[in-house]
Amino acid sequence: MRVAALSLHGIRMDSSNHYRSDLTDLLQKSGADAAVLPAFSSLALGIGTGRISAGASFAGTVRAAADSGSGWQEEFLALHSELARDNGLFLTAGTVYERENDRIYHTVCCFDPAGNLCCRQRQTHLTRFEREQGLSRGEELILFDLHGLKAGLVVGIDARHPEVGRGFALLGADILLHSGALKGELNCWPQAAGMWAQVQQNQFWAVEAFFCGRITGTDFAAGAAVIGPCEITPGQSGYLARGYPHTPFICANLEMEALYRIRREYPLLKMLNPQAYREDLFA
Repeated sequence: MRVAALSLHGIRMDSSNHYRSDLTDLLQKSGADAAVLPAFSSLALGIGTGRISAGASFAGTVRAAADSGSGWQEEFLALHSELARDNGLFLTAGTVYERENDRIYHTVCCFDPAGNLCCRQRQTHLTRFEREQGLSRGEELILFDLHGLKAGLVVGIDARHPEVGRGFALLGADILLHSGALKGELNCWPQAAGMWAQVQQNQFWAVEAFFCGRITGTDFAAGAAVIGPCEITPGQSGYLARGYPHTPFICANLEMEALYRIRREYPLLKMLNPQAYREDLFA
């Protein structure tokens, strides 16, 4: 299976039609069966098209997005449903801020090749900054079928919480798709402490896309990556593909038999004590 991660760098955001055209071009060039877009994709496009009013700060922009009602979020998701259908792939659409029962959630959605919503995952952990913004956390991890693989979505800062990856692993995940964003300039170490570490601890694949750009004065930069267990990646690096912040997209082919082989040879999860997790995961 071929996977791709996109940074949205160079994608025109001044209209939905330009965005659709540019993104379609990259998706077709990638030849991917599944593609991942970064966090804050709906913010960037919403501001660019004038559908969201940029606040005086990033926090103000998030609040404006949450307070804008469901109209823009529905339009954004419908656009990516069409992109998934028209390009015949699984498309993780990046993140939206959704309001439900007076609570605000940071959420990522994935669409299947028919354009149907196949997974909606809310961020389960919050930074102090996000709590101060009034965000609420999701309370469950969800798996869905991706060409016969058990797949899960990882939202934002959840990549830095090892219990997320371990929870998905205990549920049987084969691959995790991460929509992320890191503030500031490129720094490989905070990024490696996220999904790279979770992959090595749990023996699954991961595809992560990071937003590259500026939103209301806040800069974001990190490189997209396709990650696997060190034992089955070139140079035992843990990476099948890596990009820089301005790299439009990266892609790689996943060899599932290699993953199954390393699980047989070194069955890491069988060495755990599942009872220690059962109360939190299966209560």
